[in-house]
Amino acid sequence: MKKFWMWALFAGAFAVACTEFAVVGLLPQIARDLDVSEAVAGQLVTLNAVAFAVSAPVLSAVLHRVDRRKVLFGCLTVFALGHLTAGLAPNYPVLLGSRILSGGMMGLYLATAIGAAARLSDEHRRASRIAVVQAGVSTATALGVPLSTLLGHNMGWRAPMLVIGGMALLAMVFIAAALPPTGADESAPSLGERLRAVRAMPVVIGLTAITVFWGASFTVYTYLVPLLEQRAGLSGTMVIIVLFIAGFCAVVANVVGGKGADANSRLTLLTTAGVTAAALLAVLPLSTGAVQVIVLVTVWQLAAWSFVPAVQAALFQAAGKGGELAVSFAVSAFNIGIVAGAGFGGIALDQGGLSGVAVLGGALGLVALGFVVLLVRQVARAEAAQPQRETATAAARG
Repeated sequence: MKKFWMWALFAGAFAVACTEFAVVGLLPQIARDLDVSEAVAGQLVTLNAVAFAVSAPVLSAVLHRVDRRKVLFGCLTVFALGHLTAGLAPNYPVLLGSRILSGGMMGLYLATAIGAAARLSDEHRRASRIAVVQAGVSTATALGVPLSTLLGHNMGWRAPMLVIGGMALLAMVFIAAALPPTGADESAPSLGERLRAVRAMPVVIGLTAITVFWGASFTVYTYLVPLLEQRAGLSGTMVIIVLFIAGFCAVVANVVGGKGADANSRLTLLTTAGVTAAALLAVLPLSTGAVQVIVLVTVWQLAAWSFVPAVQAALFQAAGKGGELAVSFAVSAFNIGIVAGAGFGGIALDQGGLSGVAVLGGALGLVALGFVVLLVRQVARAEAAQPQRETATAAARG
């Protein structure tokens, strides 16, 4: 049972992550059924993301003294009830409330699961263990979201809501059976101490790097389909194939990035950020043909998703006693990057078309690379100072 707890956390991450974009392909159905405009229905995505971003740091800080298994168990229970409510929602306000609830529980679950994975792993395997949890999110993006859309088109938009809730209940049973208790940490630092740790320069730089990095990627990824169709000239079937290739790369990259970070975290951060920036800069010149755009998407997604476990492990280490809270803020930073990237990408699309989107994504990728370089320097200084602090502590005890 030693390794099963990782896959229990993965199962829960997959279930909750399916909720984030599951309604995107179903918005026209929902709008017609509940008699609202598609613009109003779009708030089901936006407010879900806002609830995610707020809940991850706030609720995880409030519940930091509670056994992580109990938090995860309760979180998945509430999430499942939220999706049951969504599947039976008689009107738009009820559905919107359920979406806010599910977004909040998704943020709490991921922050708690990543913290639990970090706590239950030794230092040399921490990044790869975090990567397993994050792989649940990327797998949901690769498989769960397209399948939810397909199910909704065949059985109505309520069916995916109920199925996602059922998956959360199954994950809850898996976690109850496989995850060892972490115990309530009575000696845990206070919230004030944790917030001071999060305000440390390496953490601030890291959170900024995450937000800008993910914003850069989603500036372009949000409009990947029109790029594939209008610039690369791909057909509907080929577009779906490329999207599944991107999702598959995301799953593989989480594992690769985790192992790379365990071996050399600073080199992994620099490499993944550099390759992602180069790929985003290459979108404009290379998105004019099928072969090169497929290669470009493959390289880009492998690099971008490999960055995720590497930067989370670096943040956990840099924050010291506030490591779990720092990781919870990282979860929010990724989600803020998604919202901001899609928003700014939309503005760029209005002002400069798809070329404007590509240029903005490349520029943000370079800015993110600069922040990653700063983060690597800060982490290197922190690692160099660690032996001195340990020696001083040992001398004081002696």
